[in-house]
Formats: sequence, structure tokens, C-alpha cells
Amino acid sequence: MNKKPIRSPSYPSMALSDAVEAVRKIEAEYVTSAVDREIAAKLIGYSSLSGPANKALAALASYGLVERAGKGMMKVSGRARAILHPDSEDEKTENLRAAALEPRLFQDIKERFPDIAIPPEAGVINYLRREEFNPSAVRPAAKAFLETMAFVETLRESDSHVPDGDTGAESYSPDDDTTFGGASVGDLIQWENQGALQLEKPRRVRAISADGLWVAVEGSDTGIPMSQVIVETPAPPMPPQFPPEQPAVAEAVPKGFSEWFRAKVGPDKLVTINFKGEGEIGPKEIEKMIRVLEAQKLALED
Repeated sequence: MNKKPIRSPSYPSMALSDAVEAVRKIEAEYVTSAVDREIAAKLIGYSSLSGPANKALAALASYGLVERAGKGMMKVSGRARAILHPDSEDEKTENLRAAALEPRLFQDIKERFPDIAIPPEAGVINYLRREEFNPSAVRPAAKAFLETMAFVETLRESDSHVPDGDTGAESYSPDDDTTFGGASVGDLIQWENQGALQLEKPRRVRAISADGLWVAVEGSDTGIPMSQVIVETPAPPMPPQFPPEQPAVAEAVPKGFSEWFRAKVGPDKLVTINFKGEGEIGPKEIEKMIRVLEAQKLALED
């Protein structure tokens, strides 16, 4: 029997924010001139054009940040230049948003969750599994997508919080004793990015990603990097949780009998069915029990 082949999705091996920083290093040396791929790989931190290096360069291409420039050559794209050296913040934001949805896989996931800025991680993973992607590619692809969408969402939130005439977020210089990260659900936190506070006032943490790298606060779907979080007020300690009261232990099964079924039929009622005999209880025996129970029910109703 022929099995449906497992799909191996093409997806960036890094989030858009990391890709921008990588292409910045290439652009600083070569601007828009063609560069050998091996040299480009070394510029972004790889010792040679290995498998991981090829994946990293492919990620830059998938966002439209680099282009082919002949055999074994590449160059920084106009989109990357518009992001790194924009004429305005609007130009930079527009190109970042376009880059975020350049990968076809990211477009497909976004279409699956059209009304959610940052879909739940479990939902994205379940979608990829249903599409029968290679299991080893599911979680890396979901991680790259979610981090990219969180990055784009910070752009949207920054746009919505900058009033006319304002130059941006509040200037902030952290003290030497400022500690970043370590937030827990319920903590009141502030978000500091590049020396500026991003929240008008501290907000309470409502969720933390499974890998512990992202924080979500009340009133926002934006993912905040844990490394940029300052805990202003820790959540009050939770009262101890005690295990629920255990139901009374049922009487031992009579000798020679086997327990076949047990179910709770009321707040303080537990029903067990024991049987004695050879083999297992099958459909015929169950049908007879149903008739007996129905007769008992009619007798009680009378």
C-alpha cells in the first residue's frame, strides 16, 4: 500500500529579527556588491559553507534580504537596504512586514489563523502536523514563525503608541542593579528594549511560552522577549494546593470474580460490575445486561 509522502516544508532557520542582524553584517562589508557565499557565511559567524551555514543564508533569501548574483554569489537586496537605511520609519516598517510574510509557509500559517496576531504555539504545531510535514521540521518551523510574528507585532504596537510629535518610547537608563528576565505568571513587569521602556505602565504576566523565552501580558497579544523583561512587582505567593479528597476505597472483588466495569454515577455513588466465568464479556452479554437494567429502571419508575 502506497503511503502519502511526508512533506518537508521550506522554512527560515531563524526569525526575521535575527536575519536582519545577520544581513547587517554582510551589508556593512559589501553594501550591494556581489559576495561569495562562503565569505558571507563567515561574516555571519560560520567557519565554512557547512549545512547550518547554507540554512542561515537560505533564511536570509527566504525573507528577501539577499539575492542571487551569479554562481556561488549573492548580494544584499534593496529590501534589506530599505530596512537598514530607511528614509523613514514607515519605509522600514513596511519592508519588515513584507519580509515577515515572504516565506510561503508563513503565509499559509497566517491564512490558517487570520484573526490572531500571534497564534498559540500548540495551534501552529497541530496545523503543521495535520499538513503532514516532516516531524523533525515541525517545531523549528513553528518557532521561527512565532518569533517572527512577535517581532512584527512589536512594530504594530510601537506604531499605535507613538503620539503625534513624539519621537518614540520613554527614554530609560537601567540601574546597575537592574535584573532582566525571571518573570513568572502574575508578576507585574516592564519591558525595556534598546534603553527605552515600551509599556506606559507595568502589566501583569498572563502567560509564558513553553521554552521560557517569551512573555505575554494582560491586554496584549505581543510576545515580549524574557531577556528584556524587568519584574517590578512579583506575584503574591499562591496558597498551598492540597490533593482532592479521595473517594472511599471500594470493597475487594469477591473471590472467584473479576471486576469488569466501574463508573461514578453520582456525587457519592460508585457502580462496579464483577463477573465470573470463562472468557471475556462480549456484545451478547452486554445486550443482556442492558435489558436487565432497563427492566429494573421500569420497575423503579412504577
